[in-house]
Amino acid sequence: MAKSAIGRADFDAGNRHAAAGDWRGAIESFDLCLARNPKDWQALANRANAWLRLDDTARALDDYLAAAALNPESANLKSNLAVLLKELGELELACKLLEEALASEPGHVDAWSNLGVVRQHQLRYQDAIACFLKAIELDGLTPARCNNLGNVCTSALLLDDAIAVLRGGLEMAPDDANLQFSLSIALLLAGRYAEAWPLYEARWRCILAPRHVGPLWTGTPLEGRTLLLWAEQGLGDSLQMARFLPRIRAEHRDARILLACPETFHRLFAQFDGIELMPSDASPAYDCQLPLMSLPGLLGATLDTLPTETYLRKPDFEATALPSMSGRPRVGVVWESGRWGVGIADAWRQHKSVPPALFAELCRMPGMDFFALQPGALPAALQGLVAQPKIGDFADTAALAAQMDLVICVDTAILHLAGAMGRPTWALLRAESAPFFLADAATAPWYPSVRLWRQPAPGDWETVVRDVARQLAAQQTF
Repeated sequence: MAKSAIGRADFDAGNRHAAAGDWRGAIESFDLCLARNPKDWQALANRANAWLRLDDTARALDDYLAAAALNPESANLKSNLAVLLKELGELELACKLLEEALASEPGHVDAWSNLGVVRQHQLRYQDAIACFLKAIELDGLTPARCNNLGNVCTSALLLDDAIAVLRGGLEMAPDDANLQFSLSIALLLAGRYAEAWPLYEARWRCILAPRHVGPLWTGTPLEGRTLLLWAEQGLGDSLQMARFLPRIRAEHRDARILLACPETFHRLFAQFDGIELMPSDASPAYDCQLPLMSLPGLLGATLDTLPTETYLRKPDFEATALPSMSGRPRVGVVWESGRWGVGIADAWRQHKSVPPALFAELCRMPGMDFFALQPGALPAALQGLVAQPKIGDFADTAALAAQMDLVICVDTAILHLAGAMGRPTWALLRAESAPFFLADAATAPWYPSVRLWRQPAPGDWETVVRDVARQLAAQQTF
């Protein structure tokens, strides 16, 4: 049904608002369209797109489903609904919709790109690469398509290809923050730190919003001024960057140095002399500031110059003494990465975590005592196999880690804590690795005491657990 002149004007206004990034304005215009014609599937679909841009997934889903009921054959609708389903973590449903869209319209470029993203989240990297290449074949190279292809090549550890593709995208769009940040991750994995650090700053223009916007410290002498350092990302990142605090304190003796970080670190970080600790959300007066993850770039850290000596010690309080079992080795364990979202955001956490029932195979090793170094209730599969001491903050965790003969953990903050303390640690890594663990290193470059056990293929924890169990059975000292 053709739209009335007034309806067309509202519809066009909604599209103009959307093109300008005014999603609220777009929704108001599409509301007017739908008030006149509740069966306007195009207005429903476009309003759904706007809701999705505002992260209102519930309203977006309602509108997409209503539009799809009115026009069930639309490939565009199926492609857009698949994007939402992917965000909700419904990868199989998203994949089915995209395959239906491509069956009816094999040249639907966005559907190929969206299917590539879904395949990447399914850890099917070669299939994802094929989808992105098909989109490029149909409609040419764009910065966004280079970013998609470069990212999946990075996940597949095809780092030379990733770097080449992302550099090609930057030739088209030199200031594209997504391309710059994606390239920085590929370069970090390749160990090319000097090239990576400047590009890593693009994170503030694409994935993060700075908490402080005052003058940035450029590394110049502080000469009595106040420097605010602040935690910006995960807990492990703060632990990793804490290695630079003694150097900054020693090189700027007259400065006042503040560190805004989660309070779970405050008792542990009290060992850093001359560093004033405050909560993450503190807003103190300062002369200059810097997020913690910018320190290695500012200080010129490379693989050859990384400070790798132990920089955290066990806290100076009387830790809870663990029971002595006639000299049996004590093994601290962490099987799960921290929780930080729902849907697809939580999927990455799940990929980094070993299912408790599988991890339990390690904890059945005779002649050893296993202790949870992560807080929270033990899953049923580990009950009776793993003791769970009380943990209130990272000082408690450090006190426990100091009593362990070995720490076995997935890629989470406790890996960084154990490495910073120089504790013998076996880290269980995804096949995709992580930016600061290189693509194929046997030992963590930032932590000499950390041995890396890598999945041989994406999602294959069974092989990792089998290999670790075999080594654990053969080795009584660490």
